[in-house]
Amino acid sequence: MKFSYIILGAVICFILSACADNNIETRLSKGQANHSTKTDKAVVYSEVQLVHFNKEELINAADTIIKGTVLSQEVQKSFEGFPATDTIIQVQTVYKGEPGETVEIRTEGGETEDMILITDEAITPSFEMNEEVIVFLSADKGSRPDENDFGYYVIGQAQGVFSLKDSLQSEIIENNTKTISFDVNNIQSEINAWVEIH
Repeated sequence: MKFSYIILGAVICFILSACADNNIETRLSKGQANHSTKTDKAVVYSEVQLVHFNKEELINAADTIIKGTVLSQEVQKSFEGFPATDTIIQVQTVYKGEPGETVEIRTEGGETEDMILITDEAITPSFEMNEEVIVFLSADKGSRPDENDFGYYVIGQAQGVFSLKDSLQSEIIENNTKTISFDVNNIQSEINAWVEIH
C-alpha cells in the first residue's frame, strides 16, 4: 500500500515540477536571442517525498531480495512519457522470493532523445555497470499500462539498494541512504528472523 502512495506521489511531482529548459541564457550570451534556435530536449526536475522504512519494513515489503551484478541499463519512456531506466541484474544469491536468473528493475530518471529527467540522487536508486549489489524489490506495479515492460521496483527507493563495492573493507554494509545496515556474512539469517516474525 505504501508503495502505491510512493508511485502516486512521484507521478504528481513529475507533473507539477516539469519545466522546459530552452537554453535562453545561452542564446542571449551568444547573441542568438532573435534567431529561431530550437531546443533539442526538455529538462524535467523531479522531486519526491521519501517514505522512510526501517529494516523490518524493508524486508517484509520486499517480494524479492537478491544479490547480483549489474549487467546493463537502458533508458526508455514510461507510460507517462518520462524517461525511466531499466537495469538488468544477474542474480547470484536469492535471499527471498523466486526471481529468474536475471531481474529487470525500473527506476525513474534518465535521458531520451527528447527529454532529460533529473531526479534527486539521494532518493532515487542508482546503479553502476558491473556493480555488485543487494536489492530489495517489489513486483507490485499496480495497474500501470506498462506493467509488463519490466519486472520490479526497488522498495523504499535508494533505501532498498546496498552496494557491495566497499564490502571488502567492512563486514557491515549500508544502504545508499545510510539508514539501514546488515552484516554481510549474516544477511540471510537477519532476513529470515524478520520474515518469521510476520
